[in-house]
Amino acid sequence: MKEDQLNHVTLGNMADKYGPIFSLRFGSHKTLVVSSWEMVKECFSGTNDKLFSNRPCSLAFKHLFYGTESYGFSPYGKYWRELRKISIHKLLSKHQLEKFKHLHVSEVDNSFKRLYELCRNKQGGSTASVRMDDWFAYLTFCVIGRTVCGFQSTEVTGDASTQEKYKLAMDEAFRLMAMFSVSDVVPWLGWIDRLTGLTGKMKKCGKKLDEVVGIAVEDHRQKKLKISGNTTGAHMENEQEDFIDILLSIMEQSQIPGNNPEITVKSFVLDMLMGGTDTTKLVMTWTLSLLLNHPDVLDKAREEVDTHFRKKKKNIPHNPLVVDAANLVYIQAIVKESMRLYPGTTIVERVSSDDCEIGGFHVSAGTRLWINIWKMQRDSRVWKDPLVFRPERFLSNDKEMVDVKGQHYELIPFGAGRRICPGVSFSLDVLHLVLPRLILEFDIKVPQGGIDMSARPGFFNSKVVPLDVPITPRKLEAASVSPVRHMTCKIQKGGSPMYQVDYIVDVSHCLYQN
Repeated sequence: MKEDQLNHVTLGNMADKYGPIFSLRFGSHKTLVVSSWEMVKECFSGTNDKLFSNRPCSLAFKHLFYGTESYGFSPYGKYWRELRKISIHKLLSKHQLEKFKHLHVSEVDNSFKRLYELCRNKQGGSTASVRMDDWFAYLTFCVIGRTVCGFQSTEVTGDASTQEKYKLAMDEAFRLMAMFSVSDVVPWLGWIDRLTGLTGKMKKCGKKLDEVVGIAVEDHRQKKLKISGNTTGAHMENEQEDFIDILLSIMEQSQIPGNNPEITVKSFVLDMLMGGTDTTKLVMTWTLSLLLNHPDVLDKAREEVDTHFRKKKKNIPHNPLVVDAANLVYIQAIVKESMRLYPGTTIVERVSSDDCEIGGFHVSAGTRLWINIWKMQRDSRVWKDPLVFRPERFLSNDKEMVDVKGQHYELIPFGAGRRICPGVSFSLDVLHLVLPRLILEFDIKVPQGGIDMSARPGFFNSKVVPLDVPITPRKLEAASVSPVRHMTCKIQKGGSPMYQVDYIVDVSHCLYQN
């Protein structure tokens, strides 16, 4: 296993030779490699799920994510369970996500406006060559940043705004996470990472992330003080609670666990921002790449989306672009099939907290567990023609009910068990909001030579070659109304109005107006 090789492919080849479960020595760590859904189910069922509920904390996560203070890498126990409870019930519940949906729609609208402007500014016509992976990154950062921190893509606060500083630090963090750390393999050789400067770079980047997240938290704290000190009884308009507001309210009630609630809040914010941005962007990038390489699938998807749009435009003419993903079964199948072939993370890591037995083999405490999701989701015993991109497989009777939320072990792109990614529903909501609209509003052409599907080595499953493709707005209907609309939204709690939000919406970029 080398830095320039795809570890999941190497481990997959070893599984072909040694079977779906085998052990190896990775530096100082005894490691169990699992590549079948049966073994994964055994790992994440019953008492074994609890025993494999810890994650190894790498050098990058130690210095970039507050180490074991963070929700993502804290050891299983009371502290982690309390954080999980906050995450599931206060931040990422179905009810809470529904409250945030209009913010998601607003940021997606702004991102599509930017895409239209890229086409409009192209000299000689409306077609432009666009780095779609960069646009997906921009979109997901805007949506998640708005939900977590209240960042607004239309906000201009100077050349060095908080969100711009954070975006730069986040990009640097992702770059450092992809670098090989000697101490992750042989801990007592950590001096090599210090000698090469890797440790110092990670500490410096971690300090930048802490600084910008700290500024965002303090800004929210001052805003809350301003509101609470408002003796007139008036509320600030055009404001809605985001994740930081909710966390600060919980903190005020002394319900934030841990010895340092301030660090806990900041680590929560950082986990949400970093964890959601890159994986969602990657899934959208791989999905569009697959569609462009399979024009027949893209045509079927467009037919479904166009039909849905015409029907919704007739019944709900004021906002036909907000699609109902529940009715787009083929789009859902495309997303599942894309995540089956190209999950955002190819290997899930855990570490056993006690002795246990998996597949008839004794596993000692402290053993690393590597679940090769990439290999498992291409198992020919489970999937007919496993290397073929065929969304129709999820429309058949035997696979129709298979989802990605950790209950069907043959398809677990977000993981499974107690430590499954808590943002599954959040990520799917964004995917189902963006993909149909992109297919509906734009013609995207395949560049000469097709789309290169090579993957880059690293923690995340990213593409080697950027997704740079020519796109053109689809001219299905001509605009015949004013490009500015006024809408009013009243936010209520318990039947009583709390505040009113007035929106001035510029729809001049949209070619699908009624």
